[in-house]
Amino acid sequence: MDFKILGPIEVRTSLGRPIALGRRKQRVLLAALLLNTGKAIPSRRMLDWLWGERAPATAESNLYTYISALRKVLGSPSRIEAGSNGYMLRVTPGEVDVTLFEDLAAQGQLALSAGRHDVALERLTRALCLWRGESVLEELPLPAPLRCEAARLERLRATVVDASLEARLALGQHGEMLADLEALTRRDPLNERLRTQLMLALYRSGRRADALTVYQSARMTLAAEVGIDPGPDLVRMHQRILADDPALTPPPAVAARRAPAELPIGAAAFTGWIAEVSRLCTKLSAVSGTAAISAITGAAGVGKSALAVHVAHQVAGRFPDGRLYVDLHGSTPGVAPLHPADVLARLLRSLGDDAAAGPDGRLDVDEAAARFRSLTDGRHLLFLLDNARDAAQVRPLLPASPTCGVLVTARRMLTSLDGAAHLRLGVMTEEETATLLGRLIGEERVAAEQRAARAIVRLCAGLPLAVRIAAARLIARPGLSLHGLAERLAVEEHRLSELQADDQAVRAYFMMSYRSLDTESSRMFRLLSLLGGGAISVTAAAALADRSEPRAGDLLDHLAEAQLLEVCGHDRYRMHDLLCLFARERAREEDTEEDQAQAVRRARRDVWTPPAGPPVQAAVPAAQASAQPITYMPVRS
Repeated sequence: MDFKILGPIEVRTSLGRPIALGRRKQRVLLAALLLNTGKAIPSRRMLDWLWGERAPATAESNLYTYISALRKVLGSPSRIEAGSNGYMLRVTPGEVDVTLFEDLAAQGQLALSAGRHDVALERLTRALCLWRGESVLEELPLPAPLRCEAARLERLRATVVDASLEARLALGQHGEMLADLEALTRRDPLNERLRTQLMLALYRSGRRADALTVYQSARMTLAAEVGIDPGPDLVRMHQRILADDPALTPPPAVAARRAPAELPIGAAAFTGWIAEVSRLCTKLSAVSGTAAISAITGAAGVGKSALAVHVAHQVAGRFPDGRLYVDLHGSTPGVAPLHPADVLARLLRSLGDDAAAGPDGRLDVDEAAARFRSLTDGRHLLFLLDNARDAAQVRPLLPASPTCGVLVTARRMLTSLDGAAHLRLGVMTEEETATLLGRLIGEERVAAEQRAARAIVRLCAGLPLAVRIAAARLIARPGLSLHGLAERLAVEEHRLSELQADDQAVRAYFMMSYRSLDTESSRMFRLLSLLGGGAISVTAAAALADRSEPRAGDLLDHLAEAQLLEVCGHDRYRMHDLLCLFARERAREEDTEEDQAQAVRRARRDVWTPPAGPPVQAAVPAAQASAQPITYMPVRS
């Protein structure tokens, strides 16, 4: 969510929709929680803030009502936690504009002290842009303790304004800032600091007489309003202008380099993964001694890239020096994976190293990586390395600075990346995929054919890519009913062919993972589909492939690492429904019917005992239809 209090109080969803916050005291209560994020507020103090000494007999009951109402409008899981010390609002980094404002202000002040005026101006400008009004919580009556906190933030804003003006003067932007300085001086005529900066800007713009007039006006205003003379800084500036001090000569104007903002557009219909988003945002915002690295892995089409892009946009404010994106093409159909040297050259150019060699004059990987680490040191940068092939491709692309964050997506686990936090993404729940379908094609269309919509969702088996392709087909053909598409998807032999639209196809994504397998692993993958899906033990797989149990276990683990199988218990594995259809297609193409029949007979003769439950007939080739059917119990996700 997006919580805003630098101006009128406002809360918006991740999709940008405003949330109605209810009655006045309810909004005051939320404001109190937002001004004290991370702190528990005792209910007694809340009662004092809302009613003071005139609290009615029903005040405590009313407080609980307001909290319940806020919990409802803020959605599930509950944002307001109750503990022994009181109530606390739970937020993730970057959700509250005040926190982001204070972080940017601190970074800007630090850069200004270090003489990095371009960085300081960028931070301070971003901080000021967060304000949507002249005061904190405009038009909302606040109790005295909260007014003190609001006043502190408004004073900090004035400090940030002053610092940004100093940075602009240092960058030679005196001509561009005259109008702003004159407006600020009219609004605050007793502010001697503003008068001093205005005099300097006028003098540097060639308006020496106007600069001296500003001093005379300041001297008369101060005498008339408060009965004092100008302070030493203002007097000193007056004397230096009179003497045409050479040190007042303007510096050459510096064109500020724009921070790279390369993130792809986020999915408008992004759905689910609430806990995963929170976990990733927290990791990327945590302060540690090394770069924050999070690796998201999962099967083809499960939504790794969509999740990574969504999280990157959520935490973008934490990385004002730039957000960089590279598709490494580790598993893109028909495209070779990028070489680390080429990726480093591209990243270096994005970061301002225009001399970095391109693909034709490739830098040595170690040299480029060292230059990359030097260039990123101390800068607040976020890197999204999408679609990685393996850890070896990613390792040279990692910054060393603790101020940087990295998101990596890959199909295979990248366990050898030092210091990386790993998140394996599974399929979505049926409820989440139903919500996604409704957001893509419209809730009205889903409501009109609810049973058909549920059937489509079940046949897509929780795979976001499949749901998006199904939605694309429905959008492209308004005359195609949900019932009609569900009937097409229900035919197993045609389901993968139906799940393709434009350049997106479930089969093509699966094929990339399949082609990365060695001969023995791909054979095991095909044979597993002959049992129709469900859970299978190592013993049964060994019999099916005619291999020893240790070797069969290794092959199953290899398939799980390639995200073509899911571990679902001790020595048991399960294949996703759509992957099972794909594997069965490959078996028909690459194995003879006799080979398939022999594999099924071996498994049937084996000691494998199916789990308890109603038996389901396995899917076997027509040539062995007369054989005794194998039974299995599907594992429900």
